[in-house]
Amino acid sequence: MSATASNAPALTGMRTALEQHLGGALAADALVRSWREAAPALTLPPVFGQAMEELLRRLEMSAVFAQESCSFSSSAVTDQMRKWLEKAAAV
Repeated sequence: MSATASNAPALTGMRTALEQHLGGALAADALVRSWREAAPALTLPPVFGQAMEELLRRLEMSAVFAQESCSFSSSAVTDQMRKWLEKAAAV
């Protein structure tokens, strides 16, 4: 089985969690937990894990602090998370 195929179930779960969050059905902390739980099943270069953790950290921060006091918005972070998913699926 190729890495792309073996990553598909975890990436699908991560994508579903992101869509649920964007639809208002999943809180940011639950999204972060879901992604962190799915990550060990992925076979990706280390840079993907580092980038994912940075995105999750930013999402956590944007959820804790008011948008005015945060240097980035949660919508910008979720846009980057979508791009991360696309790139991870292409590996």
